[in-house]
Amino acid sequence: MFEEFKKLIKAQAYFFLVTPAALWQIAFLVLPILFVIILSLSAGDDTHLVASFTLDNFREIFQISQISIVVRSLMLASVTAIASLIIAYPVAYFLALHIKKFKFFFLFLLTIPFLINVLVQVYAWFFILEKNGLINHVLMFLGLVKKPVNFLNSYFAIYLVMFHVYLPFMIMPIYSALEKIDVRLIEASYDLGANFRKTFFHIILPLSMSGVRAGFFLVYVVSFGECVIPSLLGGMKLFFVGTLISEYFFIGKDWHLGAAFICLSCSLLFVSAIMYNWLFTRITMESKIIR
Repeated sequence: MFEEFKKLIKAQAYFFLVTPAALWQIAFLVLPILFVIILSLSAGDDTHLVASFTLDNFREIFQISQISIVVRSLMLASVTAIASLIIAYPVAYFLALHIKKFKFFFLFLLTIPFLINVLVQVYAWFFILEKNGLINHVLMFLGLVKKPVNFLNSYFAIYLVMFHVYLPFMIMPIYSALEKIDVRLIEASYDLGANFRKTFFHIILPLSMSGVRAGFFLVYVVSFGECVIPSLLGGMKLFFVGTLISEYFFIGKDWHLGAAFICLSCSLLFVSAIMYNWLFTRITMESKIIR
C-alpha cells in the first residue's frame, strides 16, 4: 500500500505542487470577487449583511456622475501608462542593449523606488510642488512667473506623481524582454543591409512586445484603482475610482453601493483592457510584415 501511495505521489507530483498556489488564488482572489458580486446584488442592514437580492444598487450607481468618474480614472490610467511607456522603452532599450559596464549599477538605481514607501514619495513631491517649493523657485528665478503657482490639488500634480511612481513598473518588464533578445539577430539584420528603423520595427519591437504588453497592463490596471495619490494630491476634491470606493466603504459605510460601483468600474476596465490588447496585437502583427 505504501508503494502504491508513492507511485500516486510521483504520478501526481505536478498537481500537489500547484495545489497550494491554487488554494491561495481561491482564498484571496476568487472568494473575495464572489463576495463583492453578492454584495452588489443584495440589500442588507446591520444585522443581516445579505438580506435580499436586488438590482437597485446598480440602478442607483448607473448615473452620469458615476460613469464620468470611471472615465476619468480610465483617462488617468491611460495617460500614466502611455507616458511611462514613452519614457521607459528608450531607457530599457539602452540599458539592455547598449550599456555594458555599469548595467548593474543602473539596475540598482531603478530598484531604489521599490524600497521607498509610496507615502514618502508623495510627501516628497509636496515639498517640490508647493508654493515655496523647488519648481516655483526655479520658475521665478528664470522669470517665467511673477508669483508662485499653486500646483497642488490639481490634475497636473496627480498625473506627474502617478508617472513618477509607476515608471519603474514599466521599465522592468520591458528591460527583461529586451535582454532576452539574441544580439546575433540584430547583427544579422545590419549585415543584410537593413537600417536601424527596419531592424527596430521588424526585429526588436516584435521580440520585446511581450514586455511592453506586461508593463503597460501592470501600470494601467494598478493606476486605475489608485487611491493614495489622487486623495493626497487632489485634496479630496478630484474624485477617481479608488477615492470613491474608499468613500463608499469607509466613510459612507454603504458596502452594497460600493460593491456595485466596483463591478461597474471593473467591467469598463475589462472592456478597455480588451481594446488595448487588440491594439498591441495589431501593432505586433504590423511590425512583423516586411516592407
